[in-house]
Amino acid sequence: MKTSYLGLELRSPVIVGSSPYTADAEGVEQCARNDAGAVVLKSIFEEQILHEAAALEYASSAEGIGAPGMGDAGEYLERYLGDHYKAEYLRLVERAAATGIPVIASINCIGTEAGWTDYAAATAGAGAAAIELNIFLQPTDRDRSSEQLESAYAAVARRVVQAVDIPVAVKLPLRLTNFLAVAERLRAYGIRGAVLFNRFFEPDIDIEHLRFTAGDPFSEPSELRNVLRSAALCTACVPQLDVAVSTGVHDGPAAAKALLCGASAVEVCTAIHRRGYGAIGEMNRFLDDWAARHGFASLDEFRGRLSAANVADEVFQRVQYMRYFPHGVR
Repeated sequence: MKTSYLGLELRSPVIVGSSPYTADAEGVEQCARNDAGAVVLKSIFEEQILHEAAALEYASSAEGIGAPGMGDAGEYLERYLGDHYKAEYLRLVERAAATGIPVIASINCIGTEAGWTDYAAATAGAGAAAIELNIFLQPTDRDRSSEQLESAYAAVARRVVQAVDIPVAVKLPLRLTNFLAVAERLRAYGIRGAVLFNRFFEPDIDIEHLRFTAGDPFSEPSELRNVLRSAALCTACVPQLDVAVSTGVHDGPAAAKALLCGASAVEVCTAIHRRGYGAIGEMNRFLDDWAARHGFASLDEFRGRLSAANVADEVFQRVQYMRYFPHGVR
């Protein structure tokens, strides 16, 4: 079942999201062999460059080569590591693109500086068909308003759009004050798509050793409920943006729900982790059978049937909550 996403014609709406399954050419080949519509490559991480540079600078100073924070050592290390990291990533883009499947490069940035936008331009030159921008601006400053934070997301996105001539999507975080306002601003700056939503690192706590530990990085099917209403609203309120649903899509029925809400594609990762690359084909077959059963000859005939543009407003309002818990029930 074909779809159009970010101006790309895809043979399937099932995209393999940025993950270990798209971290090398062999994984990308498996995705292509199992009829994925596209792949989002494992992200290139700005913070990894910064952390490695800091660690090397500290190690050098400990050996008497230099003092931490003095001279241009840190800047040199960042530039050296960045160039090496970028070269490795560009080789991945080239090898992945050679498989014939549409390749979406993923850039994960934690700051608002413009220095890394050349990564975006380089991936386009290496054969990436589009870019997925993964922005992580942690709200740790109590004096920074939500408006300032959301404006920073738009500023980062604008720099990337200006640096490349291929489509750019932004993977939005779940906890924005008004994600529709952010989506509209992104669209105005030339962003072509919104991915709903980003899965940030969520720590857990070891109560016996009194320390933070890594949480489960994989999604659960129930998490799709956090996304469906947002997708239905976004595709109605900002129809110029292509939407991909990224969280909680574990099987064919979940993919169908996302498409009914107006999404152009879904991104999967945990499904592959649990059932292997064959999960892609399972979703494709379900969508084909389900569409035929309902008399739909193409995805366009049912995509958005349940978007906010086609469903009564009350479904998206808090009044719906009252139906579950009517007055007098204790």
